[in-house]
Amino acid sequence: MYKRQHLTTLTQAGGRLEDRLVRYFGDLMRERGGRFCVMYGQTEASPRMASLDPERLVDKLGSAGTALPGGELLVRTESGAPAPPGEVGAIHYRGPNVMMGYAESRDDLALGDVTGDVLDTGDLGFLDEDGFLFVTGRTKRIAKLSGVRVSLDEVERMLAGHGPAGIVALSADRLGIFCAWGGDQQFGAARRELCRALRVPPGSLHFVHVDALPVLANGKIDYRALAAREPEPCGR
Repeated sequence: MYKRQHLTTLTQAGGRLEDRLVRYFGDLMRERGGRFCVMYGQTEASPRMASLDPERLVDKLGSAGTALPGGELLVRTESGAPAPPGEVGAIHYRGPNVMMGYAESRDDLALGDVTGDVLDTGDLGFLDEDGFLFVTGRTKRIAKLSGVRVSLDEVERMLAGHGPAGIVALSADRLGIFCAWGGDQQFGAARRELCRALRVPPGSLHFVHVDALPVLANGKIDYRALAAREPEPCGR
């Protein structure tokens, strides 16, 4: 019969776990002589690309780790050039576990390997000086405000101290920041914080109060539903 004291390893993948939870589970497993492994992967890479050494959970908190043996993590700028350490760019992975490609018709099956062992993950992030990967968002969750590239996922994390928020691009120069908290005063303070951090004009940040954020069946925020609605704003 399974007994809880026999559990020595926990693994996590499939979505970024909050730092506080990574620390909690890491401490929990360390106290019992076990380990907690944070991993990063996609189905197209069969399905792992990186793993964080349990011994590095504390000093590399928030990282997805380093590439698996035989693989390589690459971060590229908009021009396709390698990004220097610390600079956010598009995450790519090279390794023998990358799929051959997608077949959308019978003829596609004869194409052979069309990926060249390289996968564009669709994620944004950076590599630190030690080669540890930090994922910051999705390439499709990017907006340009007054010429400044802004990761909507990163802005959500910046607001986490205030409460849950869902952010969508309402137009080419304005974000809709839907919050299940706050009012004019708190929104004003949050706007000032974001303007300083992002270096964007106040008019590009449109705060809206909602009773609850809409979610999909998997529990993630339904951004399509948010983009389709724009209730009376608070704290312009």
